[in-house]
Amino acid sequence: MGRCETATASIGIKILVSDLILQINENNVTLIKEILYYGFIEDDNDYFNEIYSRIICETERTFGNIELQKNSLDLKDYLINEFTNNGSYHKSHGNSIVKPTLDKGCLFDKYLLVPVKRLLSMDRWGYDRDATNSISRPIDFDLSINTDKYNEIEKTEIVLILGQHAG
Repeated sequence: MGRCETATASIGIKILVSDLILQINENNVTLIKEILYYGFIEDDNDYFNEIYSRIICETERTFGNIELQKNSLDLKDYLINEFTNNGSYHKSHGNSIVKPTLDKGCLFDKYLLVPVKRLLSMDRWGYDRDATNSISRPIDFDLSINTDKYNEIEKTEIVLILGQHAG
């Protein structure tokens, strides 16, 4: 069947993971959990997103069925611990050894990107393919986004996001 690589261009928000997590309270915990679920780490070519995804899945298993407002401080403490004690992977290519490392910093100090409005998206199917794919769109669309939902979250920045996902 092969594999699929997806590239997307979006407008969204950018915030330090630490700035987001430290703002968790009983009033915004549901929104912040949603931001964490739909966001991903600004990660050029490291392995931060693999660990980030694992933490988010574990968080959903641990906190998915409880009343978040009553447990917002527990969630905050859990996420601070997970994001400060986890970073990237060191992967050796010769003998397939994968070891967690904080050599390039921890997730708590990384930027989270959250797409709000998708501009372009393209999938590429196949096995290991070497070539160029492209897509275009006339610049006849509104580049503004509605960020009212995120007004109570401080320290966000509006950014253009280029994301690539393989799997």
